[in-house]
Amino acid sequence: MPPKKNPPTTRLSTIVEDYAAQGPITRSRAKQLAAAAIPQPDPTKEKRGITARLRPSARKADAADAADMAATPPRSSLADAGSAFPINPAEAQLAVQMGQVAIDNVIQHSESPEGLHYEIAPSTPAKSSAQGVLGHAQKRTPLPSHIDRQKLQTKSAPSCGNAKSSRSLQHAQSPTSGRDNAWSNSEQESIAIVRKKSDRIAQNTLDISLDQMLAMTNPTRTTKRQVTKTADEISSEMEDIFNSDSDKYKFTKWPGTDSLERVIYGYFSGFVLFVAERVKERHLNTSGWQMVLPSRLTDYKPSDSNTAERLDVSLFLEDMHKEAAALKESDYADMFAIVEVKRRDSSAEINNALSRLFYYSQNIYINQLNRRFLWGLTIWGSHVCAEVMAHDKVLISSTMDIRKAEGRKQLVSLLVHWSACSTERLGYDPSMRRRELTRVADFHGAIDKSIYDIDCYDDATGKTRTYTTIRTILEASCLFGRHTRTIIAQPEDAIGDSSQEVVIKDAWAHYNADEDYMRNEIGLLRTVHETLKDRQLDFIYPKLEVGGTVKLNGATDDTTAAILNTLDKWETLKIPFRVHRRIVTTPVGHSMKVLADENELVIVLAEAMRCHQALVNDCGILHRDISLGNILVVGTGPNHDELHGLLIDLDSAIRTDGVERTAGAGRSGTLPYMSIANLENLDMDRTALDDWESLLYVVCWVATYGVVSKDRRDPNDNVAIKLWNADEANAAEAKRGHMDSSRSFEGDIIKHFLPQYRLLKSLAKGLHKRLFLHPGCEGALFDPTIDEDPLLDSEDTGSLPKTDPLVERSKHADAIVSNLMALMGKAESCRRESRQLNSSFFKLK
Repeated sequence: MPPKKNPPTTRLSTIVEDYAAQGPITRSRAKQLAAAAIPQPDPTKEKRGITARLRPSARKADAADAADMAATPPRSSLADAGSAFPINPAEAQLAVQMGQVAIDNVIQHSESPEGLHYEIAPSTPAKSSAQGVLGHAQKRTPLPSHIDRQKLQTKSAPSCGNAKSSRSLQHAQSPTSGRDNAWSNSEQESIAIVRKKSDRIAQNTLDISLDQMLAMTNPTRTTKRQVTKTADEISSEMEDIFNSDSDKYKFTKWPGTDSLERVIYGYFSGFVLFVAERVKERHLNTSGWQMVLPSRLTDYKPSDSNTAERLDVSLFLEDMHKEAAALKESDYADMFAIVEVKRRDSSAEINNALSRLFYYSQNIYINQLNRRFLWGLTIWGSHVCAEVMAHDKVLISSTMDIRKAEGRKQLVSLLVHWSACSTERLGYDPSMRRRELTRVADFHGAIDKSIYDIDCYDDATGKTRTYTTIRTILEASCLFGRHTRTIIAQPEDAIGDSSQEVVIKDAWAHYNADEDYMRNEIGLLRTVHETLKDRQLDFIYPKLEVGGTVKLNGATDDTTAAILNTLDKWETLKIPFRVHRRIVTTPVGHSMKVLADENELVIVLAEAMRCHQALVNDCGILHRDISLGNILVVGTGPNHDELHGLLIDLDSAIRTDGVERTAGAGRSGTLPYMSIANLENLDMDRTALDDWESLLYVVCWVATYGVVSKDRRDPNDNVAIKLWNADEANAAEAKRGHMDSSRSFEGDIIKHFLPQYRLLKSLAKGLHKRLFLHPGCEGALFDPTIDEDPLLDSEDTGSLPKTDPLVERSKHADAIVSNLMALMGKAESCRRESRQLNSSFFKLK
């Protein structure tokens, strides 16, 4: 046998030579590099980590996934992306089609049956017909109506940043010289990005100048001089190469619009590598500098992704002193930024690139607990834009034309700024430090998960306590909004002691100085604990252990200002102000999916509403978000068989003591469970009845779709309750019709309950009777115009009242709540006395 050849070296300088000096290389060389650097995993082995407790259907699904993975062709290497020779006509056609999918198809998503969560907004959220990821983000976190959308959709040629340099829409007719003239005649001297953005994208983005974007990296005065000097030197060296007309660096011959999109990947990666090598030469021993490198793979699926999407190019950060500075496969857990590439600068391509970037970037939030905001790059043709994805807006820089000397200098400057930037300015949270990677199994197979040490600052004591993560319960899975993360952790000095597990909630909450006392969750939790700690209500309310604003480097409050304060007069941009808060509570609860049957569900719901009543009567706090996800199960006793219902999440709660009105604070809650008054934003006080009404909807939802997995209904079944998960107006209209009478409630809702849920059927009837059939405020429908239409007589109007029964109901709130508490108390006692269904309970209806 011939001796085996040694694999090619993967030192950075060699890679720069391969991809920058050699440019497009042969297919065989590409395969050698891919085989040497990225060994392909055995998908069947990756599946072995799944525990045997998975149900058979899940194991079958995993086997199918493994077969799909085995049939998937090897990922493209960086060399493939730079190849000038298509492998075959079919692959060439496939490459052209990739990235050309319509925006709506790219960013479609499926909404969970539990519904979308609505965040409190200062005023009524503006409605939007946007679909996909941006529409999803707006539904979860509606943009306040005070945001001036007209400025983002101007019909005249807009200006960028400080308006000193407007971008003309007219094509520059004057010819260019040298390599710049290689671009086709359709090239524009500058691009008005806002004019080319769709309305959906325009209302969620804001254009700023590149100088403003660079200022967001916020280098110190000394570092800024170093950054400027380094960028100028690298740009000068690059221009010498361009002017020499040398073919040594193929990225100097940027592809035209007739080239495949895949070809651009390699040229751009070569550009980034050229800058990284020069930065390393100058700042190898300079503190605070790092390299910005492209991933080895292009057009690839990150291994920690649970979807089939493939990324064009991604960027990651590498320590300057690491010996093995070779390119690596960049998964979402390691990724600094995503680069989305399109061949042309047409309107469709620009919108497509931005939409894909926004959609893919959500996965970075999911896989990196310590990301505060994100950076990204979009390329269309030879034009490059940088993006900063904050919690309510995406900031887009002016364009950098890589075919022009000025544009190349700007891109070099951006890369150098990133190389010298502090971690918090790159979007990372220094109070969360990734400790290690561990292999864990889930329903999708073996994937990498990170373990973090998290510093939690308590604003009452001024002390910081550090916890180590165990598992993540809720991830920040959308581009905009609060980015709430819920994590199970243990004190760093008690790792392995399950009795000391805590829940860490990390979120970016809206801040309003006038309302902070009323709606600050940390303050509300302190009030709850001080009031209820001696009331024998343990395990049904969250006990605050630590709570405060996250501190950057132990000093600066982490807020919207900490991200955007370098922008000139950023306050005038009408971006909502948010505060990054971190809360540590006990006990640790579990989803109601762990319950065995409806009997246990009744106990948990009754306990949760007992907590709710204590919040209202003793603490002066109205919860305002009773939902399936906010009621957890806590098991106590030697065998953990003593069940308790834990009512969590005071994000939407508000103080009622000393507050005359709670209306007008905006909609809050989770869509399928929101009360009618909340959905319609009626001009009336919010009371405990709204939360009890939400409980009725929770019972109906669970009885329709099932408590445990073995009882689950097909979500595609055509049931009337699905209307509750529509938009606010349709959901409110449907609920008024369903709740108006016993006949409509039983005919439209209860008839779709799963037949085995006899107890929930009885409970739902009892709740409905007390909420909507109380004497003096029966029903939910009304007609305020009855006396105003002279063409109608009493027979035409039927029996509809003129006044809203919900308004009348608020006058009987105390009596109704008392009846509701008695109902839940009797239901709970019946369940605790016997595991068998107690026939006496059915008399409650």
